[in-house]
Amino acid sequence: MSENDVLVTVVTLAFNQEKYIRQCLEGIVSQKTTFRFELIVHDDASSDNTANIIREYQQKYPFIVKAILQEENQYSKGGKIGARFIYPIAKGKYIAECEGDDYWCDPNKLQKQVDFLEKHLDYGLCYGMAKQYVQAKKKFSTTRGKDYVSFENYLLCSNCIPTLTVCYRKELLLQYLQEKESFNQSWKMGDYPQWLWFSVHSKLKFFPEIFGVYRILNNSAAHSTDIEKQISFHVSGRNCANFFSKRYLNKELPPFEEHHERARLYSARLHDRKKAYEEYKLIPHKNSKYKILAALHSNPVTFLLLRIYYSLRYKQ
Repeated sequence: MSENDVLVTVVTLAFNQEKYIRQCLEGIVSQKTTFRFELIVHDDASSDNTANIIREYQQKYPFIVKAILQEENQYSKGGKIGARFIYPIAKGKYIAECEGDDYWCDPNKLQKQVDFLEKHLDYGLCYGMAKQYVQAKKKFSTTRGKDYVSFENYLLCSNCIPTLTVCYRKELLLQYLQEKESFNQSWKMGDYPQWLWFSVHSKLKFFPEIFGVYRILNNSAAHSTDIEKQISFHVSGRNCANFFSKRYLNKELPPFEEHHERARLYSARLHDRKKAYEEYKLIPHKNSKYKILAALHSNPVTFLLLRIYYSLRYKQ
């Protein structure tokens, strides 16, 4: 097969991930397919051994791996890594993604997804589930990924589409990137608005099976140990959902309950009863459940029970 026969382009963004990048690349090159796929790996001027490991895979799999090894960090110069460096050279009809610290564990992932998309032209994206691995604790926790149901439902729940499990049509991606220029928004996440847009313009297919492993690191935007950074991330996600709701449904979403989220995080992450209680007291108590939660957090015994509940529900 020639380069023109590439059906899927897999995109991996890497930066200082020498501990994880090998597992990521191995999960991709090990895919069993009846079609040709390529892997474009972009290293954003890592200061560790990440680039050397990528070079090793490029030499071992020259028919698959294409490396873009930056000498200067491009994220700090305005980002848009995909639009500037990857998508213009992507040969695939479909795009799949896997960040350098995540990895695929199903060798048939791409084959299953492409088989479906080739037969169902009204679907623009398909995705599955991912196990979560908490790096600090070196153990697996809960799984991510569930059926988005509909655009309206997707707006009201958190992002239920794990990026490392997606496979979608490149033509839709290019349309999204063009329309995105008119949004004039700067959200703290890139995947959620893209999947929201896809859910407006096509059907999405959910595979209720594990496709990969999502690694939770303490210094990521979504899982920072800094409570305020997490709140800022959640607020940005809510602002994103509200933007799409107004744009496509012409209606506002209910406001994000910032104090409630902060109180929950104090309970689940920091085990700080006093701060959780103080945050609940700041909530406008239109709903009696917040008065009850505040009272429960003020008591050491009930706080311990809530802490156990939150820890089981939000294993991170």
